[in-house]
Amino acid sequence: MHILAVDDDPIILELLEHFIGSIPEYQITTAECVTDALELMVDKTMRFDCFLLDIQMPGTNGIEFTRILRDLACYRSTPILMLTAMSDKDYIDDSFAAGATDYITKPFELNGLKARLGLVERIAAEQRKQANTLHAASTFQDMSPGAIAGNLTVELAHPFPIFDVEGVIENHALENYVTELSRKSLCGSVVLGFTIRHIADLYACLTPYDFTCIVTDVSEAIADCLLPTRRLVSYSGNGTFVCVVEGAAHIDLDRLVNHINLYIAAMELSTSDGTALNIRICAGRTSRLIWRKGDSAIDALRQAHVSAEEAADQLERNLGCIWTVAQSA
Repeated sequence: MHILAVDDDPIILELLEHFIGSIPEYQITTAECVTDALELMVDKTMRFDCFLLDIQMPGTNGIEFTRILRDLACYRSTPILMLTAMSDKDYIDDSFAAGATDYITKPFELNGLKARLGLVERIAAEQRKQANTLHAASTFQDMSPGAIAGNLTVELAHPFPIFDVEGVIENHALENYVTELSRKSLCGSVVLGFTIRHIADLYACLTPYDFTCIVTDVSEAIADCLLPTRRLVSYSGNGTFVCVVEGAAHIDLDRLVNHINLYIAAMELSTSDGTALNIRICAGRTSRLIWRKGDSAIDALRQAHVSAEEAADQLERNLGCIWTVAQSA
């Protein structure tokens, strides 16, 4: 795995070069600022599999550089680890919103960094494995539906990355986000999930391309309707989205769901051949992140996912009962 480390502290770069360079399967290149990093990236033969970025640097900072990297097709899914002394929640929020994969605060333990890089290596390997399939989804706006349909494979239960939607991040990044918050005792946010109703029926009748587009459009509707609060949204598979929302302990879920459904209706979603789609979502229970630590914070995301799907199932059963009673009457 080829890593590019960008930090204006030469001592940190020397430490990283010595430590990472001693691991046989890793190769490291360093830069003292974003300008130097971009000059290295001009060489098309030098492709990086991971980035380690400081935040506070002269000129362009690490968060701005993260946004630059996410705008490049070749680095849309490449793992980005923030390696910084900045521990305030605003920096954590802004980093993940810009597209960071993980967040490590200085001073850091070398063994801890090695473990995090091991996780990142598996993510990078998975991204390379999916290059011939999900890469089509990341660039579908520039391709014809027919060209994408022949190359794109999407499993209903599996999450996939959603690009170019503000506030929407990858599934593993959201897990790292809540884990980082739990380490800093900053957990005061709310977790909740939303599920697209009749998702199995939609998946069965839509092409992979259309399914990907619908999921992307719904993620945009959810992220937009959660404004102006700080929010991060992730697609976790099976038509379900998990969201972490700051300072929203008393969300009126019924009102929010109605708002999102009206927003989706205004989008006038349809398939590639123009067939109109009636897409609606429902929400699960909200859960406070406060007092949750480590794995418990990750469990809150899983519980939000399960709660949203249970709410969708219960809604369909309730509607079925109403329909049965109406027929009997």
